[in-house]
Amino acid sequence: MIRPSLLVALLGGLGLSLGLAAPALALCDNPTAIPGELYVCKAWPAQPELSISARATPMPGSRADGVDSYSLDVSLQDIENGWTLASNYQDSALFSDAVALQGLQIDTARYRLNQEQWAFGLRVQYQHSSSAIPYEKTVLNLYRQRDKEVLVLLEGLLVDERAGEFGWGGECVGHSRSLHRTLEIGRGQGQGFADLIVRTREVRTEHFKGPEGCDSRELAPNNSAVTLHYDGRRYPLPKSLKGA
Repeated sequence: MIRPSLLVALLGGLGLSLGLAAPALALCDNPTAIPGELYVCKAWPAQPELSISARATPMPGSRADGVDSYSLDVSLQDIENGWTLASNYQDSALFSDAVALQGLQIDTARYRLNQEQWAFGLRVQYQHSSSAIPYEKTVLNLYRQRDKEVLVLLEGLLVDERAGEFGWGGECVGHSRSLHRTLEIGRGQGQGFADLIVRTREVRTEHFKGPEGCDSRELAPNNSAVTLHYDGRRYPLPKSLKGA
């Protein structure tokens, strides 16, 4: 008897199709059934046998003073059969208020901590829609697998932020600020895990009325770098780098 996976491979080699999705695509085809729930899934290039998923679900009866809280479930699945191999679940892990939770994105950059251990990221996106005071941000968490657990390595790093203050009538006079951070693996090491280097670029812009309408001028950018060291459990974040 020919196994289905072998049959698909044979037919694929002949340029034929049975209309079957690849295992990774089928595994990630998991539509949300709860209003307001967010779900993302992605294959993990660093660990080709695994896929990563994250689900943010509104907590029942959580709304208070205009704030919604969400549970967060981050897990790793066997890409062949869909079985969950490791997970991390947190009640009230995310909050949505005037700056509303907008989306989730799996980050599979090459976060190699040592010869055997890789990390992956989850980017959480927020936005406040306003022509007078626009605001949006993205916060990054890093995770790693330990047996059947997905452990938090880094929590709440603000990696992108855009904010502005303009006239309430939508005039082009005001100021704005954009911040972008990158995370890279450093050469140093602490307690068996590589250091992480956070590089920040912040740009402030003045907006004004010029001879031909709205105009703007960027001020000199502010660049900086901070090195994070593993403390045996996670990478502690200075308050200045946190997004919440």
